[in-house]
Amino acid sequence: MSGHPVVPVMEVRDLHKSFAGNEVLRGVDVIAHPGEVISIIGGSGSGKSTTLRCLNLLEVPNGAGVFKLLGEKVHFKSDRRGNSLVTDRRQLRRLRSRIGMVFQNFNLWPHMTLEQNVMEAQIQVLGRSKADAREQARQLLDRVGLSDRLEMYPSYLSGGQQQRGAIARVLAVDPEVMLFDEPTSALDPELVGEVLSVMKDLAEEGRTMVIVTHEMQFAANVSDKVMFLNDGRVEEAGTANEIFQAPKSERLKQFIQSTTQNQ
Repeated sequence: MSGHPVVPVMEVRDLHKSFAGNEVLRGVDVIAHPGEVISIIGGSGSGKSTTLRCLNLLEVPNGAGVFKLLGEKVHFKSDRRGNSLVTDRRQLRRLRSRIGMVFQNFNLWPHMTLEQNVMEAQIQVLGRSKADAREQARQLLDRVGLSDRLEMYPSYLSGGQQQRGAIARVLAVDPEVMLFDEPTSALDPELVGEVLSVMKDLAEEGRTMVIVTHEMQFAANVSDKVMFLNDGRVEEAGTANEIFQAPKSERLKQFIQSTTQNQ
């Protein structure tokens, strides 16, 4: 092993975000190293999804002490109305293309087959030929257990199949980091397992993942780090063992108790 410290894939410190004067994030830190799986847990309205959307700049922070993605420092400015913007638009596009996001509601294009959905970004973002994009799409759809659904449109697929297709679509552009925003919360309970199983395989492959989830057992099994958000702040962070087996803060204890009762 060389003595060089490992550079984080994401290093975000003192992250702030307000909507119409309402401060949603009040100084959140997220540091992710290559191959790390970080789960973000917390109650409704705690700022989990906003944190995740700031990490790939779908929401632009109002400010941060440090904001580095994939080794690049990102700078922000305000427009005349006071809206926060990324200073360098080209940098924004470049970084976005290297960070994959899986949404709660799948976001597949309804007018395209599953195969076309997985091909599209490869052609548009990576400039791959149709033949190469098709071959990659088929491999990935096979990998998530959907090789018999290539020609189907999203409306004919179950929620679990759509979400596995959405994961294949993100994998197709070979992102350096994958973000998951409550990927199972829109699914019927019996379909949750098939999506979590695909995500577990990705974690075991050593992919860098940041996951907002309310599946506590899953978070405990796959995470290197768990962050508990409360009222826009990181109330507690640590290993899965520290967070779930030895929570320190009263709020985290209550949260774990209430979620384990409900699951």
